[in-house]
Amino acid sequence: MFTVTTVNLTSDTAGADPAFGAAELGPLSPAEFTALLSRFQQLDARQNHDADPHLLVSAAAGRFLIRTGQGKLFLSRARAPTEPCSELSASEIAAQLDRPHPGPLPTAPESGATGPKPAPHYAIACAILIAGLGLNGYTLHAIYTTESVNVTPVVVLLTDPTELAARGREAIGRYATGSLPGDRMITVTADGTIQFLELGVKDGITRDTDTFKLGRHNQKFCLLTTGSGFVDIVNPDTLLYYRDTYRRTP
Repeated sequence: MFTVTTVNLTSDTAGADPAFGAAELGPLSPAEFTALLSRFQQLDARQNHDADPHLLVSAAAGRFLIRTGQGKLFLSRARAPTEPCSELSASEIAAQLDRPHPGPLPTAPESGATGPKPAPHYAIACAILIAGLGLNGYTLHAIYTTESVNVTPVVVLLTDPTELAARGREAIGRYATGSLPGDRMITVTADGTIQFLELGVKDGITRDTDTFKLGRHNQKFCLLTTGSGFVDIVNPDTLLYYRDTYRRTP
């Protein structure tokens, strides 16, 4: 099964707009997931450029990020920025993510390569490739239309120093869904780091570290992370992350 969160997309992934924000679709079967990706890769070029839509997918292989451009799909690990992104078909992505131990993501070899070359900065190359595809698609689309679109960001970052300091102090601490194996914890520190922890039965506590900035989302204060989406601040003692409620703990 695949748990999919859409970002700046309609629930069927056929349209994109920053106003949609993030929405969790829940578990999807391989057939449903493949169909969803097929619709996503046909996204309108201008919408793709303006809204920066993407998918966050949790599956047997882990957590992944999927983007599109010019009818292509690009897969990368959600929290492994040094790894290359891979251009794959919808069915190939479904097969890759459905494996418990997928190994390195496949990459297409360069045609005409005759020997080893220095390793590129994959993360930068991937970002430039996707941005370039989106910009090219937008340029082609703009030839046939002059309609302007007002883009509203999903999260507005806080800029006032007083407000930043106050909200930052309030957010610092540890929050948990409970204390039993399988419960999850979030730890927010003063240096702008956020840790996602899970209590495991055999492996103890697994950690995933990210960084964050303070902002507003739908009139709520939130922590906007680099690669883990946003965490809503319901009140000084409660966080909401992917519909799970985290309470402040000692």
